[in-house]
Amino acid sequence: MASNEYREQATIEHGSSRLNRFLHANRFRIALIIVIVEALLVAFSAIALWLAVVIAAGVLALYLLGRKELSGSARELAWIVAASQAVGVLVFVLTLVAIVFVIVALVVLALAALGALLIERR
Repeated sequence: MASNEYREQATIEHGSSRLNRFLHANRFRIALIIVIVEALLVAFSAIALWLAVVIAAGVLALYLLGRKELSGSARELAWIVAASQAVGVLVFVLTLVAIVFVIVALVVLALAALGALLIERR
Protein backbone atom coordinates (compact mmCIF):
# COMPACT_ATOMS: atom_id res chain seq x y z
CA MET A 1 0.00 0.00 0.00
CA ALA A 2 1.44 3.42 -0.92
CA SER A 3 2.16 5.79 1.95
CA ASN A 4 -0.16 8.49 0.61
CA GLU A 5 -3.01 5.98 0.34
CA TYR A 6 -2.72 4.85 3.93
CA ARG A 7 -4.19 7.10 6.61
CA GLU A 8 -4.18 6.33 10.26
CA GLN A 9 -7.67 6.75 11.64
CA ALA A 10 -8.03 7.69 15.28
CA THR A 11 -10.66 5.88 17.27
CA ILE A 12 -13.36 8.23 18.49
CA GLU A 13 -14.09 7.53 22.11
CA HIS A 14 -17.72 7.39 23.13
CA GLY A 15 -18.73 10.62 24.79
CA SER A 16 -15.71 12.62 23.64
CA SER A 17 -16.37 16.20 22.69
CA ARG A 18 -15.33 18.00 19.55
CA LEU A 19 -12.92 20.14 21.62
CA ASN A 20 -11.39 17.03 23.16
CA ARG A 21 -10.82 15.47 19.72
CA PHE A 22 -9.35 18.74 18.39
CA LEU A 23 -6.97 19.06 21.34
CA HIS A 24 -5.87 15.45 21.04
CA ALA A 25 -5.28 15.73 17.29
CA ASN A 26 -3.29 18.97 17.61
CA ARG A 27 -1.60 18.50 20.98
CA PHE A 28 1.97 18.54 19.61
CA ARG A 29 1.41 21.67 17.52
CA ILE A 30 -0.22 23.53 20.40
CA ALA A 31 2.58 22.51 22.78
CA LEU A 32 5.18 23.67 20.25
CA ILE A 33 3.43 27.04 19.89
CA ILE A 34 3.44 27.46 23.67
CA VAL A 35 7.16 26.60 23.79
CA ILE A 36 7.96 29.16 21.09
CA VAL A 37 5.89 31.91 22.73
CA GLU A 38 7.45 31.22 26.11
CA ALA A 39 10.96 31.15 24.62
CA LEU A 40 10.34 34.52 22.97
CA LEU A 41 9.04 35.96 26.24
CA VAL A 42 12.15 34.75 28.03
CA ALA A 43 14.45 35.92 25.22
CA PHE A 44 13.00 39.43 25.33
CA SER A 45 13.08 39.51 29.16
CA ALA A 46 9.31 39.69 29.55
CA ILE A 47 9.64 36.67 31.86
CA ALA A 48 12.70 35.91 33.95
CA LEU A 49 14.39 32.65 32.95
CA TRP A 50 14.42 31.23 36.46
CA LEU A 51 10.77 32.15 36.95
CA ALA A 52 9.91 30.20 33.80
CA VAL A 53 11.86 27.18 35.13
CA VAL A 54 10.12 27.35 38.52
CA ILE A 55 6.70 27.64 36.85
CA ALA A 56 7.55 24.68 34.60
CA ALA A 57 8.56 22.57 37.60
CA GLY A 58 5.31 23.44 39.36
CA VAL A 59 3.18 22.69 36.32
CA LEU A 60 4.92 19.36 35.75
CA ALA A 61 4.50 18.38 39.40
CA LEU A 62 0.81 19.29 39.33
CA TYR A 63 0.28 17.31 36.15
CA LEU A 64 2.06 14.23 37.47
CA LEU A 65 0.12 14.34 40.73
CA GLY A 66 -3.31 15.15 39.33
CA ARG A 67 -3.54 13.63 35.88
CA LYS A 68 -5.60 10.65 37.05
CA GLU A 69 -8.41 12.90 38.32
CA LEU A 70 -8.77 14.79 35.04
CA SER A 71 -10.85 13.66 32.12
CA GLY A 72 -11.68 14.82 28.63
CA SER A 73 -10.58 18.25 27.52
CA ALA A 74 -9.10 19.13 30.91
CA ARG A 75 -6.76 16.16 30.67
CA GLU A 76 -5.73 17.10 27.11
CA LEU A 77 -5.10 20.72 28.14
CA ALA A 78 -3.08 19.58 31.15
CA TRP A 79 -1.02 17.28 28.92
CA ILE A 80 -0.37 20.08 26.42
CA VAL A 81 0.75 22.53 29.11
CA ALA A 82 2.90 19.92 30.89
CA ALA A 83 4.52 18.80 27.62
CA SER A 84 5.29 22.37 26.60
CA GLN A 85 6.87 23.05 29.98
CA ALA A 86 8.91 19.86 29.83
CA VAL A 87 10.21 20.74 26.37
CA GLY A 88 10.97 24.28 27.53
CA VAL A 89 13.02 23.03 30.47
CA LEU A 90 14.76 20.48 28.25
CA VAL A 91 15.75 23.22 25.80
CA PHE A 92 17.02 25.34 28.69
CA VAL A 93 19.13 22.48 30.09
CA LEU A 94 20.51 21.59 26.65
CA THR A 95 21.40 25.25 26.13
CA LEU A 96 23.29 25.30 29.43
CA VAL A 97 25.14 22.11 28.47
CA ALA A 98 26.06 23.60 25.08
CA ILE A 99 27.33 26.78 26.76
CA VAL A 100 29.49 24.72 29.12
CA PHE A 101 30.93 22.78 26.15
CA VAL A 102 31.72 26.02 24.33
CA ILE A 103 33.44 27.46 27.40
CA VAL A 104 35.48 24.27 27.88
CA ALA A 105 36.45 24.29 24.19
CA LEU A 106 37.54 27.93 24.44
CA VAL A 107 39.64 27.20 27.53
CA VAL A 108 41.28 24.23 25.80
CA LEU A 109 42.01 26.35 22.71
CA ALA A 110 43.42 29.15 24.88
CA LEU A 111 45.65 26.68 26.72
CA ALA A 112 46.81 25.18 23.42
CA ALA A 113 47.59 28.65 22.05
CA LEU A 114 49.46 29.55 25.24
CA GLY A 115 51.41 26.28 25.05
CA ALA A 116 52.30 26.94 21.42
CA LEU A 117 53.47 30.45 22.28
CA LEU A 118 55.58 29.20 25.18
CA ILE A 119 57.14 26.41 23.08
CA GLU A 120 57.92 28.88 20.30
CA ARG A 121 59.68 31.21 22.74
CA ARG A 122 62.34 28.59 23.55
